[in-house]
Amino acid sequence: MSPAADELRAAVVERAADTPYRVVETPEGFDLRIDLTDSRWYGPLGASRARRVVEHKVVLDEASRSLTLTEEHFEVRWEAGVDAAGRVPRLVAAARVERTLGRTYGFESERTWGVDAQGRAGRVVDFTFTSAEGQGMVRDAARALGWSERMGGAQRTGLVVGGAALALALVVGGLLVVLAATGRL
Repeated sequence: MSPAADELRAAVVERAADTPYRVVETPEGFDLRIDLTDSRWYGPLGASRARRVVEHKVVLDEASRSLTLTEEHFEVRWEAGVDAAGRVPRLVAAARVERTLGRTYGFESERTWGVDAQGRAGRVVDFTFTSAEGQGMVRDAARALGWSERMGGAQRTGLVVGGAALALALVVGGLLVVLAATGRL
């Protein structure tokens, strides 16, 4: 990578300090992902069952100092306990991966009151997740260093297909109005 790309990656690493995110270098740029193996976040993420995790994929075009930002959404669910009779231990785990090419904004919050592991009543889960947090780390660092963000190919394709569908709907709607007005419908 070029010094400019290294500088951008380092700026994102700095912004991700003391958060559950970590930066992983890739051949095209870097990924910003939540580090579920970091013991500092095991408690908060484990208590919330980490329902949704977003990995921000950053592809750099060093020549134009531009980047594309896409996301992979991982949905993870796990439960542990015993069966209804209270005898047989059980562990249930499920995972789903959804790749979103473009810009998404997600928000999730959970507040649960109950008894904690020490037997004290109070808030046992206090979790808020927003995908904009990771996006902001990348965008703020890029803007500060003179990088620009551009749409990826899939996002441009989506806009073209959406525009074509809208144009087709307007033509068909107009045709139906003309047919209705002339009594041919």
